[in-house]
Amino acid sequence: MKNLSCLLGLLFCLTSSYGQERIVNVDFESSSFTNSPTIPFDQPFIIQGKIYKEVEFVEVLIFNENASRSAFDYTWNRDKRNDSEIFEIVVPGTLVSSSKYDFQVKTYTEMSPIQKEMLKESLRERIVYYLRNNISYSGNRVEVSQPKHVHRDICELVNDALEYYRSKNAIDQPVISNLVVEELERYADFKFRNFLKKKQISEQDSIADEMITERVNSLANLVMSEIEPYINSDLVQLHRKIDIQSVGTDKDIFTLPVNAGMYAWSKSVDINNTSVSNIDFTPGLGITLPFSNRSSLFSRARLFDSFGYSMGVLIEPVTDANGNEYITPGIGLPVYAGLGFRIFKVVRFNVGALVLAEQGIQDFSGLSLLPTAGLSLELNVWMGIKK
Repeated sequence: MKNLSCLLGLLFCLTSSYGQERIVNVDFESSSFTNSPTIPFDQPFIIQGKIYKEVEFVEVLIFNENASRSAFDYTWNRDKRNDSEIFEIVVPGTLVSSSKYDFQVKTYTEMSPIQKEMLKESLRERIVYYLRNNISYSGNRVEVSQPKHVHRDICELVNDALEYYRSKNAIDQPVISNLVVEELERYADFKFRNFLKKKQISEQDSIADEMITERVNSLANLVMSEIEPYINSDLVQLHRKIDIQSVGTDKDIFTLPVNAGMYAWSKSVDINNTSVSNIDFTPGLGITLPFSNRSSLFSRARLFDSFGYSMGVLIEPVTDANGNEYITPGIGLPVYAGLGFRIFKVVRFNVGALVLAEQGIQDFSGLSLLPTAGLSLELNVWMGIKK
């Protein structure tokens, strides 16, 4: 009874430890993970770090090593009832084994109403300055730069100005609408010359300048009306940023995907000068050599994954309408090779070709390729070594 209790206790401990997520601690002073030379790839883990109470928001970006764009983004958003000095972000098991990643950790502090107003004023001044340099009076007419180019540049200006800010309300950074383009096109079509020709020449410059100033301010107000809801939210500004380079993931045990399924083929034969096709399905066994895949798109895939090269044999010869059997010389069974992908982690779809010759041919002079497509169940077999 005592031994049984000990066994159950040990089993419980093992189960509990397996269910616990590994914690990786961030050291902001050394820009490193302090307690883990590697990170998990096949199970969730926690990124944890000490922060000031003023920090309201933490963002963790994960890049493939030396990549310029992040593959995964995760955030921690302090609740008003939470006054701790530790943040925790759970990273799901989406990383690739035996790979290296770069991490970027950013902390943000809350903005005061005064800081928000200063941000609005600064941004509006930059928009007015830009518009004022793209709407001008030449002496004969008022010239407006290409509206679509102006709209593109204003979008870039706004994105750059708000790069170091985030909304705790999960409001996306504003996207300036095409109303700016429509307004600029309307200004370009306005008959300034007809309006100004009734004025004295000495008055035309000042009147044109006043009109341009009025329209620039109107456009700036339009742009700001699309930005202000974002700024008026619970906005936070960048407090600190660290980069942690070349963090490796755990090594995976080496497995070889083995699959078994059905392969479709169509074998044509001439009967009385008429081509007759014999469409059939034959069971097949094979292995897959997965392509090395580090892209974030495939790492996030839920339906399709594990693209690779497959090869194997059909367990029966291919038989045409005349009853002639075809195999791969030297093997005694039809050999196939193809490319494919896995569906729902366990089913592989392949498209390829069978290497065939009529049974009885001993050399390779009569070889031909026959297209085939297969659907098979795939399981990983452990080879007992680590990658």
